[in-house]
Amino acid sequence: MSPLSSSALCVASFNRGILFCAIRVVKLALCVLLGCLSSPVISGAQVKPVKRVLIFYELGLSSPTVGLVDQELHDALANTPYEIELYHEYFETILFPDPVMQQEFRDWYIRKYRDRRPDLIIAIGPAPLKFLVDSHEKFFTDIPIVFGGAAEVEADNPILDEHFTGLWERYEPEKTLEGALRLQPDTHHVVVVGGISPFDRRLESLYKTRLHSYENKLDFSYLTDLDMPTLLEQLKHLPPHTVVLYTHLGLDAKGTEYIGPSQAGPVITAAANAPVFSPSDSDFGQGEVGGYLESLPAEGRIVGEIASRILKGERLQGIPIATAADAYTFDWRAMQRWGLKESNLPPGSIVLNRQSTFWEAYRKYLVAGIVLLLVQTAIIVALLWQWARRRKAQEALGKSEEKFSLAFRESPLALTLTSVNDHRYIEVNETFENYTGWSRDEVIGRTPFDLSIWVDPEERSRFVKRLLADGNVRNLEVNYRTKGGEVRIGLGSAELIDVNGEQCALSVIADITDIKSAEEKARESQERLEGIVGSAMDAIIAVNSDQHIVVFNAAAEAMFGCPAQEAFLSSIDRFIPQRFHFALEQHIRHFGQPGITNRVMGPLDALFGLRTNGEEFPIEASISQVSTGEGKLFTVIIRDVTLRNKAEAAVRESEQRFRLVANTAPVMIWMSGLDKLCNYCNRPWLEFTGRSLEAELGNGWADGVHPDDRGRCWNTYTTAFDRHESFEMEYRLRRHDGEYRWIIDFGVPRFNPDGSFAGYIGSCLDVTEHKLAEEALSSVSRRLIEAHEEERTWLARELHDDINQRLAFLTVTLDVVKRGLPADAAEASRSIGEVREQIKDLGNDIQALSHRLHSSKLDYLGLAAAAKAFCREFSERQGVQVDFSGEGVPKNLSKEISLCLFRVLQEGLQNAKKHSGSPHFQVSLSCTLDKIELTVRDSGIGFNVEQALIGHGLGIASMRERLKLVDGELSIDSQAQKGTEVHATVPLILASKPASAGRA
Repeated sequence: MSPLSSSALCVASFNRGILFCAIRVVKLALCVLLGCLSSPVISGAQVKPVKRVLIFYELGLSSPTVGLVDQELHDALANTPYEIELYHEYFETILFPDPVMQQEFRDWYIRKYRDRRPDLIIAIGPAPLKFLVDSHEKFFTDIPIVFGGAAEVEADNPILDEHFTGLWERYEPEKTLEGALRLQPDTHHVVVVGGISPFDRRLESLYKTRLHSYENKLDFSYLTDLDMPTLLEQLKHLPPHTVVLYTHLGLDAKGTEYIGPSQAGPVITAAANAPVFSPSDSDFGQGEVGGYLESLPAEGRIVGEIASRILKGERLQGIPIATAADAYTFDWRAMQRWGLKESNLPPGSIVLNRQSTFWEAYRKYLVAGIVLLLVQTAIIVALLWQWARRRKAQEALGKSEEKFSLAFRESPLALTLTSVNDHRYIEVNETFENYTGWSRDEVIGRTPFDLSIWVDPEERSRFVKRLLADGNVRNLEVNYRTKGGEVRIGLGSAELIDVNGEQCALSVIADITDIKSAEEKARESQERLEGIVGSAMDAIIAVNSDQHIVVFNAAAEAMFGCPAQEAFLSSIDRFIPQRFHFALEQHIRHFGQPGITNRVMGPLDALFGLRTNGEEFPIEASISQVSTGEGKLFTVIIRDVTLRNKAEAAVRESEQRFRLVANTAPVMIWMSGLDKLCNYCNRPWLEFTGRSLEAELGNGWADGVHPDDRGRCWNTYTTAFDRHESFEMEYRLRRHDGEYRWIIDFGVPRFNPDGSFAGYIGSCLDVTEHKLAEEALSSVSRRLIEAHEEERTWLARELHDDINQRLAFLTVTLDVVKRGLPADAAEASRSIGEVREQIKDLGNDIQALSHRLHSSKLDYLGLAAAAKAFCREFSERQGVQVDFSGEGVPKNLSKEISLCLFRVLQEGLQNAKKHSGSPHFQVSLSCTLDKIELTVRDSGIGFNVEQALIGHGLGIASMRERLKLVDGELSIDSQAQKGTEVHATVPLILASKPASAGRA
């Protein structure tokens, strides 16, 4: 069986004109070959000019509405004649509501776009709009701004100048409520649901204002300050005749964040036992009934269209600010769930998700099935008829088919025969199989669209139309796709022929992918070279062997003040002063000598350039040479170093002034570089140490640091250096007379003008006398505290051992007197009993006072037991709850540490009870290998720590002084309405650092 035995149409065609087709194939092949040799390089599409568009969003990508709006903006901006360079920024006001964090966002955006100014700014939401109203005159001057996604009241009714236009939202919750009342006329209760984020609060305030007129008719409840589980529980038990108005919930009372449309909305509608109405179509379809909805995608489309008009050149002042068009929209499924009648809907309402009847749902499928059955019947009849014709054609044309088949299949070019009517392949040759990777059996009977051979299917349709109109197509470049997915380029020609009454396309294709690739690489290389030369910051001048200029780039034009047209083919000598002509000529000849390697670069000696106005200026130049088909080409790269020379002179002058100031300053100054090594010490430093500058440089300065301080000093310095942070440290430094003196050293990082890190600079002061004064004051404080404790101990002992015992004896005496009274002295007996009870209470109070003055448990049971007992007594006496925890505290702590922490505990609890207003306190006592820590917490109103420190109270000062005596530290963390934490830390090994630094 021959290769074409399966194609009846082709057989009939060959019977009518084998020779005619063969001649056409040869003609088409010649056309393709000529096209391959002579086809010009088709230039790429023109590059669109670039426009930068910056979009600020109120929320982030976690909000589905942002994605919907962003897609609409993208679609609108795609219709401009520019290449849009989009930048997206997000204020994330729900995730980051803190005003300080929002201000950091604003400052960062200002810095980020300071040197990359956008051509247009889009603001979606009230926060971005407020930011631009406040900052556009100073930081975004004359940039048009298009806004949306905000109502005027949300944006604090801003006054907008001529740089603003856009779209105002219309929040009209009263219309949603009116629609709800129409659907449920017997409504008595309205429940408004929302959250506590700034965005949620703005909506809540808006709802309260707009619905105020309904409060005398309906019972309103605002569930906006609850955590999600509590909210859902209350929604499950709403009273009858209730409707729910859902605003937005981005943050609940426990601080849990939610994505309103996709997270909060569905669970709220699922939990509520009453219909839920919403303000926006972003919440639609999650179970809400609907309402008077704003369409955020529609707003994004309108804002995008306004931005597109401005980019196309329309004046911003001619575009008025629009207002969003909301509409009543309801979910048919939710209405069925709550039994709401469609007849009660407001006029013009849109009802979505309505279920269709069987005929409405499946009408097109039923009609298609009937049509398909008729078509199949017709096809079967046609196939039977065609089969009969094929049998006759095969018997008549078998031999002639073989002859043409051999020429067709062995052609060096790809040949195809396709039907113009239905595009199916009738025949292909082996070259086509090699080009595309598709075998003949896989192709015959299928279309290029089935196989995705044409990369652009529309191009195939245009090809057929042109073929039908002109009868032939010549030298058409097309992109085709191989079976493996590779895209290649073909150059083809086609002829319209008649095959058994059917119009067909006989096509010849040559693969020119490699030719096109080589041409494209050559073009790209040339464009890159021209781009590099044209955009170079240095002047680039190329001269031929006659020293005539053949290349003169834009930088050279600006440097010498001469247009390229004027400089072309002139001598390079015109741009060099006369005294340098000989040196330049010798240098060029040196590079032109045999044996000098191509592209050898070498800087010339100090030169001066000459502008066209006669001005000379210093330059640096280098030269290279390359051989071309027309001889040698010398390229000179020239740099104007005028500004650099001035800058270097200014730096030298500045450095001289700095050293003069540093050497006369009354402090010791040092500097270090990127390697952490000291590279400068001023004269006061050298006079203090008595050493030379060479001895102090590098790490030499550390030789004078006291051995006990050297490790700590180096760790502080290197840690701050690695983080580029300022530091402050004290250490002992050996003076020129051998005495170690206490030094306080302040170090700050240095930065270059471009912002890069340059090292550190520091200053030092001798604080030995100051530390001696502090040590003397500390000694006095210690003696005062010790005397105070001794006095408290004596008072406690006297109260417990003397006064309390006397009161006990008096109680016993009163008991004896009471028993000795006659039976008729009942009144006297009662009075004595009352006096006895008062004396007993007085004794208990004296005993408690004795314990507060000095706890005997602290001496005998240790700090942990004494602290636990005090907390229990304090709780019972003050009527509050004190939770105590003590872990791993040894009993053998020194008396100084135990007493210090016990007094801090007393003072901390008493201050918390007095000032916090909280009935619940937490006390934690823990110990590690090297320190012991005490923490007192409350959840009260908090206070300003800085104001407390400068106030007249002695509580905090007393705790600090006590801890200072045992080398301890006190830290206080307090926040308004979040409570206070007092934290004391004491090392277990008391260090002693005398103010007298000693001698070497």
